Amino acid sequence: LAACTQALSARTRGSNPHPPTTFWCGDPLCEVGKLAQRVGRMAFTLGRKLVLAVLVLAVLSVSLLFLAVSPPSAVAAAPQFRITVVYYTALNPAKWRDLVGMQLWTLVECGLAAAADSVEVVFSSLGDDAAGRQQLAEAAEFAELLLGGVAALRVATHPGNHYEYPGIRRAFDLAAEGELRGESEDEQRRHLVLYHHGKGMFSTKGDQTKGGALLTVTPVVVEGWRGIVQRFANDSAMNKAGYITSPAGFHWYNFWWARASYLRLLEPPQVHDEDRFYYERWLG
Repeated sequence: LAACTQALSARTRGSNPHPPTTFWCGDPLCEVGKLAQRVGRMAFTLGRKLVLAVLVLAVLSVSLLFLAVSPPSAVAAAPQFRITVVYYTALNPAKWRDLVGMQLWTLVECGLAAAADSVEVVFSSLGDDAAGRQQLAEAAEFAELLLGGVAALRVATHPGNHYEYPGIRRAFDLAAEGELRGESEDEQRRHLVLYHHGKGMFSTKGDQTKGGALLTVTPVVVEGWRGIVQRFANDSAMNKAGYITSPAGFHWYNFWWARASYLRLLEPPQVHDEDRFYYERWLG
């Protein structure tokens, strides 16, 4: 190699500033060295390709082996679910637009509004008077503006305040309707209902609308809907899900998912104006 380098220097001295890429240096050992370098580079390139090919074949072999020995249930797609979203709130004239807008728009942003088979929005007013009815009409128009082009939307309004009865009743009726339509038990088990409400609509703490409980529960129960649906798919014994489960079986904050097959077995919701927490305990 030293002789080769010397020969190259001798060849390039003179008028030609660009040395040839191939030349005979006159020394047999030099030529042998160059040949050995070329052979080494070729062998290295061939070796890398061979290793890559072996790795690809190994991955394919393992994949085929997995498909061959796995039972069909292990590789089948997750069962398809029908999703119904129920959103309920009584309207506080001072702040319903901010809270309703935030919660309904969350359904759009997280993709649940478009994925759901239907979105049921239920409003009630504080009083059964002209002002209350006007607020209900405005809220229905507001929901249509936010969700009408995205979701299969249905809006219901109820003059007068009975706490969460109108929303809970709507969730129950949707589950019962499946049985009336002649849906099979399997179809009702694959129908999931999300119920949530205007948490903090009448709170005086000041942290419910823009933070606090609402912003703690919503990312888990609403925005995390894909993971929850997958949990239902993986666990056939799971009938309901929520943020925190009480010892009595209901979910704190009353944000929950449930199978329609479970909801239809519960007692039909009743009006309990003297006990607003009845509507939380109802699910347990």
